[in-house]
Amino acid sequence: MRQEKSYEGEMMGVGKKNEDIILEWLKRNSKEILDFREFRLAQRIDVDFGIETIDGAIVLAEIKSDKWIKEAGNLLFECNRINHFVKDKWFYLGWGWRSPAQKLIIRNPNSGETFIFDFAELRSFIGNYISRIGRNLKTNITETDKQKTTFNYLIPMNELSSLYKKFIVNL
Repeated sequence: MRQEKSYEGEMMGVGKKNEDIILEWLKRNSKEILDFREFRLAQRIDVDFGIETIDGAIVLAEIKSDKWIKEAGNLLFECNRINHFVKDKWFYLGWGWRSPAQKLIIRNPNSGETFIFDFAELRSFIGNYISRIGRNLKTNITETDKQKTTFNYLIPMNELSSLYKKFIVNL
């Protein structure tokens, strides 16, 4: 059964806790972190944090929680969503293509395994990967909530091994 809203309940609580853990970890390992999660515009464009680099530049990061991600598993990459009941806004790109973030940080809340991808490199790889494997692409359809259905690509992590840095983040 579909839940009423996608951003509430237990799943949202796990995601928020995961973001808080990543935030604390980033604070320990970065010059400064800007937390954009409470800004409505940042939520709409899928950006969670700004990470200040040593030279003062700000790198935008999108944070995801995925209890299934591991090196021997798959990356769930959100491709698009269907909004079933909003006239003239039926279909839109998922965070995988839409987010302007430069970094994608995904943490498994159970194991602490954390994977950091350069978003531009990841997107380029996924486009080439789909071109190479064609109809053998594995997908996942999620009944997000009563209003939305989300379509995802499942990309084997062993295909992505040169594209991420892995850390164990447990606080």
